[in-house]
Amino acid sequence: MPKMKRGLIYSLESVLSKLLKTNRLLNKRLGQLEKVLVGTIAPVAKRKRTRKTKAKVKRGKKARAKKTCKIPGCTRKHYAKGLCAAHYQKARREKLEARAKASK
Repeated sequence: MPKMKRGLIYSLESVLSKLLKTNRLLNKRLGQLEKVLVGTIAPVAKRKRTRKTKAKVKRGKKARAKKTCKIPGCTRKHYAKGLCAAHYQKARREKLEARAKASK
């Protein structure tokens, strides 16, 4: 039983100390607010929200112009070797077929 009492007393003591500290802070703030209401001191001006730092300069390479497929009439974007995905796959297929015919 004595251990339980000590634990209870300790926990109550810690809770009460926190409450007393909060109470002191609230009393201090209440005093400040009363002075503002009475007019003995001016209210604290709100800070303007401004950027603390300037915008950073972007670094690195400049963006390249969008390339298009080199096949005349095709306006799709460049994929590999100057061709769009469809024309690149077609060229690959033709190359593989040519190899297969040559090996036969």
